Amino acid sequence: MSHDDKGGFVRDVYLLHREELCRNIVRKFGFGFSEAEDIVQSAFVRFAAMESPESVENPRAFLYTASQNIAIDLKRHNQVAHKYTQYVAGNDAEITDSPGPERLEEGRQRLGIISRALWGMPKKRRQLLMMSRFDGLSYAEIGRRVGLSESVVRKHVSNALADCHRALEARS
Repeated sequence: MSHDDKGGFVRDVYLLHREELCRNIVRKFGFGFSEAEDIVQSAFVRFAAMESPESVENPRAFLYTASQNIAIDLKRHNQVAHKYTQYVAGNDAEITDSPGPERLEEGRQRLGIISRALWGMPKKRRQLLMMSRFDGLSYAEIGRRVGLSESVVRKHVSNALADCHRALEARS
């Protein structure tokens, strides 16, 4: 099968199942439709990246499973980020015996700056940073999971950390 035939096959499968997969992700995981579209598109990227996606016996089932796995990972990332935020806020309060309102406000401001920096960066960069720092995955493992080289993952994470650092420095 030529490259064009492969692309046509993937496009046909995409047009046939995209909307159904998005609705499933919205219903099953509570994501908004825009997030569901991102999740489903990521599943299709995995599908298209396969050596011969046309050899998959049931593309619909493959895409359902891939979409759901991506949604589960994203839910887990969101939970980890939330727990980390609570942990940071809790530890900031414990640094002094009785934190004053100024210290609490400073912590909230720093957390807000980091949060805005995270959500302001490209989605892939944010995702890779969270996998590295929140999930504790190695660059090699992240690369295997998302189909990137270890050096590309390292570069994205480094850029993400630099973005956060610049955001905090700009505040000072």
